[in-house]
Amino acid sequence: MHHADIYAAMVKADWPPSKVADHLKVQRSAVTQVVRSQAKSYNIATFIAAKTGIPLNRLWPGAYAHRGHGRRRGAVRRVA
Repeated sequence: MHHADIYAAMVKADWPPSKVADHLKVQRSAVTQVVRSQAKSYNIATFIAAKTGIPLNRLWPGAYAHRGHGRRRGAVRRVA
């Protein structure tokens, strides 16, 4: 899904990136990077999916199909 569509769904659900960041106690840039697929965070992505009611695999197709091990939950990983 395009990042603008994800952002619009978040705003419609009354969960803009700033509110998500404050609730999860992460930096706002981390949420923006996840929304734009510039970084990965299973914690942030699943929270957005839950609040928007849109399945994770529809928001980011294939991005979180195989969650990696060895990373702290919620850690943001930069992607190319």
